Amino acid sequence: MKMTRKKIGLLLSAACLSAFALMACSKDNPVGPEPVDPTLYLPADSLRAVGATAFANNCSGCHGMNGEGAQGPAVGNSDFFMNNRQRVINLVLRGNVSEPRYIDTLVVNGRIHLGGGMPAWHDVLTDKEIASILTYLRSVLNDSTVVSCTSGDEPVCTKVARLPAAMAVDTVAVWEVKKVRDSLLANGVITTTP
Repeated sequence: MKMTRKKIGLLLSAACLSAFALMACSKDNPVGPEPVDPTLYLPADSLRAVGATAFANNCSGCHGMNGEGAQGPAVGNSDFFMNNRQRVINLVLRGNVSEPRYIDTLVVNGRIHLGGGMPAWHDVLTDKEIASILTYLRSVLNDSTVVSCTSGDEPVCTKVARLPAAMAVDTVAVWEVKKVRDSLLANGVITTTP
């Protein structure tokens, strides 16, 4: 078989996407953050285990033990949480207390919540802890997808159960949190890191 430059290029690109060749890829053909740091790519089971404890210790006081909401909005079976991945990472890192608020008003499962109560966690929790909490929420406490909700004082939501296989792989990677943190630091939105 005659190898043309195009075929060689395609083979090299495929090799760079292979998990075995990830560390061999050059900066000319990057895959993920450079340089490759294995602590940024943790398995879902590891993240969930850390996330359950970190959520209980840091978040459950406002969001409820099962994410059902208390002083803060629901994060379990929550349409806002599941549909706003990057905004949630931003919200956890930067908080929503200082003016101007990151989010003035949010609607969670048909309920209106005024912004202002979420503290910034960028100087308290590490990227791994934040990724672990968000993974735990996405893959354990969001076992249903909110399809629609009525408005009003007591909204009623229609939910559909999520498949266990889909939940098992629903993670927030450590590198995702690091990328958002680095951007917030570079833009002066946050100034410290744990």
